[in-house]
Amino acid sequence: MSVTDHEKPVLILGGHGRVGQVVVRHLLAHSDVFLQVASRRNPVIPDEQADRVQGIALDVFDAKALHTAVGRARLVIACIGPSGVIGDRVAHACCEAGVPLVDAGGYDPLLTALEAREQERPASVPLLISVGLMPGLTGLFPRYVMDRTAAGRAIERLSTYCIGRDAWTYNSAWDIVHSLGDFGQDRGFPVIRNGRHESVGFLKATRKTAFGGDAGSVTTMLMPSEELARLARQLAIPEARAYGSNVGSRAAMVCGVTKMLGLYRSTAGIERSARWLERASRKDLRRLEPLYGLKVEVAYADGAEISATLRVTDTYLATGAVIAISALCLLEGEPLRAGVQMLHEAFDSRRFMRLLDAEGLITVDGLSPSLSVPAQRSHA
Repeated sequence: MSVTDHEKPVLILGGHGRVGQVVVRHLLAHSDVFLQVASRRNPVIPDEQADRVQGIALDVFDAKALHTAVGRARLVIACIGPSGVIGDRVAHACCEAGVPLVDAGGYDPLLTALEAREQERPASVPLLISVGLMPGLTGLFPRYVMDRTAAGRAIERLSTYCIGRDAWTYNSAWDIVHSLGDFGQDRGFPVIRNGRHESVGFLKATRKTAFGGDAGSVTTMLMPSEELARLARQLAIPEARAYGSNVGSRAAMVCGVTKMLGLYRSTAGIERSARWLERASRKDLRRLEPLYGLKVEVAYADGAEISATLRVTDTYLATGAVIAISALCLLEGEPLRAGVQMLHEAFDSRRFMRLLDAEGLITVDGLSPSLSVPAQRSHA
């Protein structure tokens, strides 16, 4: 069926990939929109989707073709990577065409580039970046915990612990390796004080924390997080710490070697380490199950302390759900400001968590009462 028989489509870049297919299925189930699924090679569309999905071949490095495809869409969803290779190509095309963007990647370099562009030429549409698990839920879930428990109290300290284990794709592995060098900033092992990263050195960088379940106790390390720094500035939190760990033994070894040798400092080094990490993570999953955990600890000025943990058993399904929920909120007319923003800045944390919980992909411990019955959606 021709696209001209429908209203403007939602363009899903990388819609034939592992995360992209989750997004496609979710949007088909929860909306009436027409979808264009783009990949480098014209993707084969299943017969049962053919009346609402069109496959197109598109190379995002072909600027003219990208701008043409974006200009015909009502919303662009980017599920492509590596983010450090894609850069601001897709976001720039959306800015020029005035089309909203939901980007699973982006990370700090894109955030910096878009905010610099905003100073000269403000965007006319919402540009949601880092809409995934990390970053993404690593900002929204802490915000949710504080929204649920603060009750007007001042926050003294916020700590987050993020652990992950999966058979990473090459693109995911590339971005993980790139992040080990802080996306070129190399700020070491920092604590966030008054919204700014301050390195404390290796000897003060580790912390062991209990996740329970199969994860048990995990040794994590401080890492830079512009997402958490933004959250700290927005809520006037004096001190924040982001800890992380890749809990597959082989994957963790690759990350350690990469960090020690500084392989994240060159494109060739990143590519080599990404291939190692891709293979190592697959081997880890021969005897282990996928795992994603996010623990949040909040200390209030009155002495009260709150701890809550979010767990995910399928990182790619959960990532796709986060992207799709964000897209549906936009399609349904969620009143978002124009310009670049991260997940925790775009949506009400309580409503978003209710919608995510309804997918049956997450478990949250430490908050009582549990997530309430999810709000109903209208069809976009």
